[in-house]
Amino acid sequence: MGVIFGWIIKLLGSGVLDSVLKYFEAKANNDTERQRIAALRDQHMATEQASVIREGMAHKAFWIPWLIATVPLAAWFGWGMLDTLFNGALPDVASIPPGLEPWAQKAWDNVFFTGGGVAAATVIARSIARR
Repeated sequence: MGVIFGWIIKLLGSGVLDSVLKYFEAKANNDTERQRIAALRDQHMATEQASVIREGMAHKAFWIPWLIATVPLAAWFGWGMLDTLFNGALPDVASIPPGLEPWAQKAWDNVFFTGGGVAAATVIARSIARR
């Protein structure tokens, strides 16, 4: 098999082999470049999304609907935890309707995200103030 392959390469000449290798090298470079551009695009989109969220959270109008959504959700969760703590002695908590569940999950995630951000900012501010 190797003899046949060697004979074919000699027949075609080294110019053809160089052309084939250059083609595969150019193709690899193009794929790498495409992946680099896609990564830069994704990074830019994430940065823009974060800046939009940061700007939105700076306005007081953002916090009104956020509190309208999260305060009852926190109360619902707290009631469920108390019901579990007292072994079902309290009235049962209704389940979240399926249509609202994705929104409730997003709000619940944001409660912890925002709380974590505030806690981190507080720790950083206190450490700066001590110096």
